[in-house]
Amino acid sequence: MKKYLILTATAIAALFLSSCRTSYTGDGTSAAEIVDSYTGSVNDVNLEIATEPITYSIDISTEEGRAKLHGLSYAKARSLCLREAVMSARCAKLVNPQYTKLMKGRRVLRITVYGFPAVYKNKN
Repeated sequence: MKKYLILTATAIAALFLSSCRTSYTGDGTSAAEIVDSYTGSVNDVNLEIATEPITYSIDISTEEGRAKLHGLSYAKARSLCLREAVMSARCAKLVNPQYTKLMKGRRVLRITVYGFPAVYKNKN
């Protein structure tokens, strides 16, 4: 009887311990997810899209790229690549960004974003 009581208590304890759930949160927003904060009327600005696309890559073959991609998941590397592409192109956002990646297991070796830079301009 004592043996069954110990087995039952162990099973209940295992059930409670295995039912714990880990929650995951994102790393913030990327340049594609940022809500535009403009205090004027939305009719006051136009989004001018460039006709020439840009390509931006982060690669571990460079010292800087190795430091940037160290320990990043694919989602975080993708967000970083998009943010840096927007900064390097000096634009407000990339329209229709497309990504390519090179991975070894879960490790990101290279990530590239391709898209059309766009800036906001007044109608006047």
